[in-house]
Amino acid sequence: MLLILSALAGALLGLFMSSLPAPSDTGTFWVGNFSAPWAVLAFGAGWAQRSRLWAAIGGVAAEVACVVGFYAQFLVVDPSRLGLLRSTGLLTLIETGLSQWLWFIAPWVAVAMGAGVLYGLLGRWWGQSRSIVAGVAIALPFIVEPVAWRVYVGFGQGPLVVWFVEITVGITLLGWVLMARRSLTGR
Repeated sequence: MLLILSALAGALLGLFMSSLPAPSDTGTFWVGNFSAPWAVLAFGAGWAQRSRLWAAIGGVAAEVACVVGFYAQFLVVDPSRLGLLRSTGLLTLIETGLSQWLWFIAPWVAVAMGAGVLYGLLGRWWGQSRSIVAGVAIALPFIVEPVAWRVYVGFGQGPLVVWFVEITVGITLLGWVLMARRSLTGR
């Protein structure tokens, strides 16, 4: 049941995030393309599981469902958009549309699988021990993502305030991790 809930939450997050990008508003566009929230979902999916195996599976289910939800709008069965004749049969149309869509999202599915395993296992580790490493790992993407974009393209993408908000979320998560860890260990 937790696996199904993780996948459903992933699909809904992906759909929500894909509904945000709007080329006319660069701030909204970049919020819709944040990847850090996806890590939180896989972390939570792993945290909810009782074993490392199911934590990894739950993290992967959540992340892959995020990708599917995010790119669902590109699943097209319009013959003209697929380069097919209007008279193309429905089965061929569905098969072609699905295969092109899967090819299009394949790189992101591969990344989602790796991130799902990693953050699912980190979530399980956090659930078992409140490890500082696992806790910092959940806050880190929010802090690193704005810097990574600057390094990747050589300048900041989108409005600066958007990135400050994301960094603030990361710092808040880090504070939560430290407080949760402290309350468990009594230090």
